[in-house]
Amino acid sequence: MTRLTAEQVLDIPGKIKEFDRQLLKKTGCSLKELALDVVAPALTPAAVPLNPAACPVAIIPITAGAGTIKGFSEALCAVAAYLGFPAFITKVSDVAGLARAYQGNASIALMADDYLYAAINLKTRRVVGNDEATAKGYTAALGKMAGGIAGKEVLLIGLGPLGVAAAQALLQEGAGLIFYDLVREKEAALFKSCTGEEQQRITIGLSLEQALARTCLIYDASSGSAFIPAAWLPASAIVSAPGLPLGLDSMAAQKVADRLIHEPLQIGTAVMLFQALS
Repeated sequence: MTRLTAEQVLDIPGKIKEFDRQLLKKTGCSLKELALDVVAPALTPAAVPLNPAACPVAIIPITAGAGTIKGFSEALCAVAAYLGFPAFITKVSDVAGLARAYQGNASIALMADDYLYAAINLKTRRVVGNDEATAKGYTAALGKMAGGIAGKEVLLIGLGPLGVAAAQALLQEGAGLIFYDLVREKEAALFKSCTGEEQQRITIGLSLEQALARTCLIYDASSGSAFIPAAWLPASAIVSAPGLPLGLDSMAAQKVADRLIHEPLQIGTAVMLFQALS
């Protein structure tokens, strides 16, 4: 997982309502509605309605590796509470924190180290990783902004773990894809890992400028900063960008401000929680 910084998460609790308002304006749905839109298709008609109020969430600080990030636990707690989950941060960390989550009768544990950010249902043992949840959440957001992506071509930038998960989510929604990564071998490797029918919807080998000239739908899953200039963006560009930092330069970001979804953890966390609950 991409390691966040304190600067990226400290203001999340105080700005979550405004973020949700902007998300609603851009996609037509709230954070909770977006997460449920991802989870609902997997539920059977007879499934019990999801009730976050009955599922306490424990956020467990983890000190392994590079250690905890200032404000990270508080940001997760704020997101969970905003979505209707009773949420608390364990007063102790690591293994002791996990024990405290059980003692506190938590239904879901949220925890992250340098390698994995996961939501774990302590009753059903379901584990949901952030890459898959974020990929699906941002795919849903892109589809909402674009009026659907089936049959449309999407430029997927960055083919790390998040990008690979995004490719799967986008293909499942019927999109055609242009793969782009600075390590061009990743494009061929991911192309070869896809099935025959999926391969027919994938293009590789284009330069970034060529790819941006072909489609207005952009999914930035890269870890590069400000490498996309405004001059390369189509006038009608729609950008779903879970990658950190943002790949658009400042002028490009301003150009698509009303058609850009980019934040550090709110969407991924929301999808994780409802997936773990389902």
